[in-house]
Amino acid sequence: MNSSCFVYLIVCDGDLFPYIKIGKTVNLYNRLANIKTGCPHHISHAFVIGSKYEEEVIGLEGVLHKLLPKSHKGEWYVGNSEFFHALEAILHKVNSGFSYDEIADLQDVVTGPEFEILLHHHDFEYRKVRFPLKKSDCVMRVSRNWL
Repeated sequence: MNSSCFVYLIVCDGDLFPYIKIGKTVNLYNRLANIKTGCPHHISHAFVIGSKYEEEVIGLEGVLHKLLPKSHKGEWYVGNSEFFHALEAILHKVNSGFSYDEIADLQDVVTGPEFEILLHHHDFEYRKVRFPLKKSDCVMRVSRNWL
């Protein structure tokens, strides 16, 4: 897949649980550098879901923020078992498709590009990024399948 934008999940080591930041970017190397500057914890992993369509990335990021368990602070989540079970279930549903009843139940929660994500089956690749990431690296080439 030739991806030009990404939803990312950046994992930082916490005292009891890891913290996960979810966002979108067109340049993962720069985004990691920015987060390293403002985060007091070590970045241990990064995961990406790429698309050549910015609307898909915007929609998928919104779906994750709205359907995952409440965030810790802003776009940071506590990486406990509840979070990871919910994440895996949502990502599976995004690729396999939501039922009509599930979409109807979520129509007041998701809007715009997020709703488009629910309406269609997708073939998103969920990938773990190899560290250290170099500025010249193609993210999809230096990553491997995750789920």
